[in-house]
Order: sequence, then structure tokens, then C-alpha cells
Amino acid sequence: MGKMPRRIYPFILISWLLVLVACSQATDSPTAVPSPLPITAVTSPTAPPTPTASPTAVPSPTAVPPTLKPEPTPSPLPPDLSISEDDVYLYPVPEIYAGEKVTFQILAYVPDNITPQDVTVNVLVDYQDITDGTLEYVNLGGDAVALFTWAWDTNGEPGEHLVHVILDRYDAIQVGDENEDNNQVALNVNIRDRAEMPIPQRDATWVTAETDCCTVHVVSGTAAYRDLTSLLAATETAVDNAAARLDVEPAEKLHAYFIDRVIGQGGYAGNAMVVSYLDRQYSGKGLNEVLTHEAIHILDRQFAPDRISFLAEGVAVWASGGHYKAEDLGPRSAALVALGQYVPLPQLIDDFYPIQHEIGYLEAAGFVKYLVEQYGWPQFRAFYADVTADDAPTLSEAVDLNLQQYFGITLAQAEADWLASMEPLEPDDTAVLDLQTSIRYYNTMRRYQQAYDPTAYFLTAWLPYPGALQEEGNPADLTRHPRAEVNVILETMLASADAAMRQGDYKRANALLDSVARVLDNDGRYIDPLALSYHDIVHTAAIEGYEVQQAELNGNRAIVKVTRPNLTTLSQLDFVLSGQTWVLSD
Repeated sequence: MGKMPRRIYPFILISWLLVLVACSQATDSPTAVPSPLPITAVTSPTAPPTPTASPTAVPSPTAVPPTLKPEPTPSPLPPDLSISEDDVYLYPVPEIYAGEKVTFQILAYVPDNITPQDVTVNVLVDYQDITDGTLEYVNLGGDAVALFTWAWDTNGEPGEHLVHVILDRYDAIQVGDENEDNNQVALNVNIRDRAEMPIPQRDATWVTAETDCCTVHVVSGTAAYRDLTSLLAATETAVDNAAARLDVEPAEKLHAYFIDRVIGQGGYAGNAMVVSYLDRQYSGKGLNEVLTHEAIHILDRQFAPDRISFLAEGVAVWASGGHYKAEDLGPRSAALVALGQYVPLPQLIDDFYPIQHEIGYLEAAGFVKYLVEQYGWPQFRAFYADVTADDAPTLSEAVDLNLQQYFGITLAQAEADWLASMEPLEPDDTAVLDLQTSIRYYNTMRRYQQAYDPTAYFLTAWLPYPGALQEEGNPADLTRHPRAEVNVILETMLASADAAMRQGDYKRANALLDSVARVLDNDGRYIDPLALSYHDIVHTAAIEGYEVQQAELNGNRAIVKVTRPNLTTLSQLDFVLSGQTWVLSD
């Protein structure tokens, strides 16, 4: 996103936002802290250049490559309070249609000497004031954010509009804001005519259904609406499993929302569960684990309302039996140590979300598993409920204090004993390879999000309160997402990589991740045979009036699952490689 805003953790607590899979601990109360996310609302992602070579047969996968290269050093930050076009995001994305209510998310660079809540933010449309506030929120990345939900009603306003965002409009801040010229941006925003909106979106309504445990919400015309019956059963099973694992009965019916887009790693939860469910699920499968994980985040608040993120995510993964799939957390934690990716617990506890996601969640779950096995769930549960951010100056010190109180052991001693307990496990090559590939898969997925689906990126994501959205916002806030050709191609490749990994075919999974990484490294150019094959299939299917949702390539044949425009019925197309071109088979 260009500039990297200043980290400002002290100003607003973000403990409500627990991310699995981006898991939030929000409520619908006005005092809860929303966590916003970047999105360009005026244009779709730039389409990549036309391929320069024809695809060939899918190559034999090669050995597992090294992990991804580190991110480049950020550009130097400006010296004073400032904002750029890249700091302003409008929702829904990537298009806004007349009649929709627009949400504004605004980031800024804030020098260390300025308190973000002191920075006023004004939004004007066509020189008329629309909304104002301050940089009062903090996202999971620690960035100062202003968030104005459903602030601009575009009913009857198709066409071009000029949006101004102004920081410190009346120049109240002197020190740290010497240059007033970089305090505002102007954007041309196109509101499209509602008649141009796809029919399913134009007619979209919320649909609810009841089970013994839950009220399930879906939007008409989506994959979740199509599969509502099976989702009701899956939700019931997940909540039953979560309740049994935690030994707690739900105090009331849970609410579950299934959305037609990826946010974060697939879901979040607060007073309701929000779970991604779409046919091109590029964030990976594992619906049961995701649902159980989110249900745990709701149920554990009944006895641990102030639990800290490290322990909350550890309990959710442990109680779900794995992160994205069923996992033996002991050997998997040992594999993390074998890979040299282990993060010391004090560092992880104090800075949980910015740590690499899969590593942080696995470590937290492994440590929870160790403590539960050593001391039993009832005693651990009492410890878990008692650890809060108010116990000590840092979260790691709070954990240390409570470990001594409940178990008579310091954090350093507990960590040393846990690591020692893993030494005899000696994970085999497959366990190490599975973990290595999983970490690489999700790192690559997040690179894709930052490049082509930025509103999905978990550290900066806007995770709407679903109840408030259902009453005040647009279904499109949770269903619309970028669907340019580059999105379809790379999402299909990522989904194929996940499928290969789940089948234990790590060479194929890494070959796909290699190919996706090359596209990302080369500004959307398809420069290797595998990426060119996926491009050719997606492009040919689009010419025939289909959108690719899934593709399985095997030598010179491909089985492709597709949908028609405005329909959710999945059908199958067979492709064969004829010479250098993929063609539809009769």
C-alpha cells in the first residue's frame, strides 16, 4: 500500500479481533473497535499483459523450492502527517452501484509525536461534507485508521464524483504537520448505474434458516444459498463439537453468516461467526475446522471474556483439532522447531498477529495442548479465563504471572519443558514437508491478496459487524470481490495447490506455488508453462461464457468446474492439450 503507517498499539485495544482465518472478537455495540481493510472501489485490478508464449503440457513437478524471499525494504516515510491516494479505500469493491451505501476506510502516516485520535478526518463528495471523525481505530497491523461505515448514500447518483479526504482540516496540529500540502487527496469515483449490476446482486437479499444451535444467514444467489441445507448440518456439527471440547453449553443460539468472498484466511467471529464459502475458495478448504474454530471463539467468551489473543487462538486451534485440517499438534510443533521457524514465546505473545500467521497459531495451539495435557482442562480453563491484558505491563508478563499462580511455573520454565517434551518426537520428512508447504502456501496467498485482492488481507481487513451490516449496509460488502481474469487464474491455481497439498502431493503443490509466485514477481505476466496453461483454460472458458471455479490438470488433460454468469450451478468441462493449445473436449 505504499507508505507504512506508524505502529500505534497503545491507543486502542485490538483484542476483540482474533484472526484465524481472521477471527474477530467484535460485538455489534457502538464501542467495539472495528478493524478496517484496504480496497480500491473505483477500478478493478489491472489486467495482466497478454501472454507472450503458448502453454505446453503441465510439467512434472520439481523438488520443493526454498521459502519465499523476504519482502523488499519499505520506501522512506514522509517527515510529517500526510495521506496519499493509496491510503483511501471505498467499499463495496471493486465496483459501486447507485443505491449502495459507501464505506470509507482511511489510513495515514502519523509521526510519533502526534496522537492519532487528535487527527481530524473530513470526507467531502462534490465539495459537500459527508462525514468526519478522527483516526480513532487500529487495525491488526497496528495502523491508525478512520472508518466511516455506510456514510454516503449513492441512491440516484450514478456518474463521476469528486471525493476529497482531508486530515487536520483546520490546521490544529502544528508540530509534526509542517507541510499542509500533503494533508489531503482527491479521487474521482465512478458510481455505476444500477441497471448495470448483475441480476443476482441487484436482487440479493438475506436469507435465514434455523437449526437447534444456530441461526444461519446467507445471501440469495450465492454458493452458500445453493448449499444451505448442507451448511446447516455442518454448522450444527461444528457447534456441537466446540461445546463438547470446551465443556460448555451455549447460552443462546449462535449466528453464522456464510459469505461469498474470502476475508483473511476464511472467517472471523465476534458475537457471530462469519465464514467464507465460495466455489473458488482460494484460501483453502477445511470448512469443519474453520466453523469449529469460530464457534469456539464465541463459546469461550462465556467463561473467558477478556482472554488474550495468543491463548484464544491457541485454544481455538487446539479444540478444533487443527488449524485448516485435522493435525497432530505435537509432531507438527516439533516440525516447526525442525524447520528453524520457532518464535520465542515472549516475542510471540507480545506481538501475536504480525508474526507469520501459521507459525503463530501453531505455536499457540501446541503450547495450549502441552499445558492441558500436563494440568488438565479444568485447571487450564481457570488459568485461561484469568489471564488479561490488565495483569501486567506486557502480555507475556501477564502469562508468566498467571502460570506461576496456577501451575507454579514461570513462562521460561514452561517453554523450556515444552520444547524438551518435543525432542523425542522427531518429526518425519513428510510432517516437515507438509508444514513447510503450508506456510509457503499461505504466504503466497497473502502476496496474491496484497496485489490483486487487497481488501481480503487480514492485517488490514475491514471485518464488518454482520448484524449491523444486515440492517444498514449492503449485501455486496460481504459478497462482491474482484473477478478480473487475473483473479480467476491465480485463485484457481492457489485452490489447486491447496488440493494437491491435502492429497500429500507436495511436489505438485510447490510447482503451482512456484508458478503463482512468478506471476506475482512479474506484474501479472504468465511466463512459465503451468501458468500459461491455467491462463489458456480460463480464457477459453470465458470466451465460451463460463467462469472457472476449479481446475485439475493432469498431463494433457484437464477437468474444470465452471459456472455460467448469474448462476451458481456447477458444471464440468473437459479440456485437452492440442499441440500448444488447450481446447474444449467434445
